[in-house]
Amino acid sequence: MKKNNTFQIVNARAATPDGVLENCTINIEGGIIADLGPDLTLSPEAIDVQGAFVLPGFIDLHSDAIEKEIESRPGSCLPVQMAVGELDKKMAAAGVTTIFHSLSFAEKEYAILRTLHMADRIIREVKDLCRYLTVDNRIHLRYEITNSAALPIIEELITGGCVDLVSIMDHTPGQGQFKTPEQFKKYYSSYYSMDEKEIEDVMEKRKTIQESVGVENARRIAAVCRARGIPLASHDDDTVEKIDFIVDCGAVLSEFPVTQEALDYARHRRLMVAVGSPNIIRGESHNHNLSALDVIRKGDADIVCSDYVPSTLLHALFKIHHECRMPLHEVSRFFSHNPAKAIGMDHVKGQLAQGLDADML
Repeated sequence: MKKNNTFQIVNARAATPDGVLENCTINIEGGIIADLGPDLTLSPEAIDVQGAFVLPGFIDLHSDAIEKEIESRPGSCLPVQMAVGELDKKMAAAGVTTIFHSLSFAEKEYAILRTLHMADRIIREVKDLCRYLTVDNRIHLRYEITNSAALPIIEELITGGCVDLVSIMDHTPGQGQFKTPEQFKKYYSSYYSMDEKEIEDVMEKRKTIQESVGVENARRIAAVCRARGIPLASHDDDTVEKIDFIVDCGAVLSEFPVTQEALDYARHRRLMVAVGSPNIIRGESHNHNLSALDVIRKGDADIVCSDYVPSTLLHALFKIHHECRMPLHEVSRFFSHNPAKAIGMDHVKGQLAQGLDADML
């Protein structure tokens, strides 16, 4: 919410931390919630939402949408400035008021947007554009532990204040997201149009680096994050050993754990757990991993991210509300308060509460 915004909302069904307030009035002064409740003095110029729900804006900690916005077709890229501006509008329309653009670095030229030069450029351009955009745009840098060449660039981005969240990933075949070499080959042939020999070369290189310096690389990035106060997450956890390692590195969040064992142990080690809204809408993981809705029903999830489809967030919120028979204000915590808490922003945003940013939908 822009800081020069001062207005009033009336006749709202407001999802506050303690419940949904009917006929609620919300006063916003300078982009901050000044007060809210059913008995406030009404302004003649108030915005009457006529009984619509008012929810805290979504804080999306993991969205790959920026890559599809720039490279809408394989090999066909739009100008970064234009793509970011257009995506900003789409995020606002999807109810996202704080977006963490998830950007990765690849070790070869097969992924145009993930080359060292291009990923670095996109991150810096997004940061330069932030002051012109409607949504609070932030950077979630995804570090693949087998990509040693990216380390100096990533360290420079973190120390230069260009990064707001870092996740540690290991997409080496045989574990994590790719339990079998066949799953890895299918993904890379589909997304990057690589032939079998090219894919096998990538697989061999990743395995070699993972076994030699993967752990050292992860610890190096984790140390830089700790020094700068950048929250750290893990990605696609599948074993107890991985959870122990990432907790020792200082992680606070486990994104999309792929096995029940990893999920249970992440809860035991007090990591917050994120699931994806496309998984909720589809009713299953696209990689045949855990069902996000089942995880939520069991009380084992804290955060819902858009993953790769921002438009699914609002639909996922109401699907949880109806199918899990959960009060709306409690469901909204998955999308707003808990993400803010995970990254240490809950004193600023994430709830419809007095003194917080008036980020809402």
